[in-house]
Amino acid sequence: MSRFIFLLFFIFINMSYAQVVQDEIKAKIEIKNIEGNTILTGTAENSSDILKSASYKLTVIKKNNISNNQTNNAQEGMFTLNPGEFKKLSSTQINIESGDEVIVMLVFLDERKQIISKERVVLGEQKKKTI
Repeated sequence: MSRFIFLLFFIFINMSYAQVVQDEIKAKIEIKNIEGNTILTGTAENSSDILKSASYKLTVIKKNNISNNQTNNAQEGMFTLNPGEFKKLSSTQINIESGDEVIVMLVFLDERKQIISKERVVLGEQKKKTI
């Protein structure tokens, strides 16, 4: 009986470690329009009480629904945040025209390449597909 209780206790401890909250580093995409251009900035905020490190990937996919052209831009890097720190990681500037759809994704990965935070924003016209 004592082995059974020990086994249950051990399983409970492992399950509690598996439920680690992954929102300690928050991914956010800031969007500013200046003189007809759109500036996209990937930011990170550490809401925990300890130092956090991660890698990031900021991806911008721009599609024109009229001409069917598509461009991709990806920026990657690593960062470290002190407790409570907010940091701008990367910026890119684009021009959005009529018929354009822009998908912006910011993904944070831990040292095991597991996603710990992400944000996705869609700008411009969205093409509805019919089947």
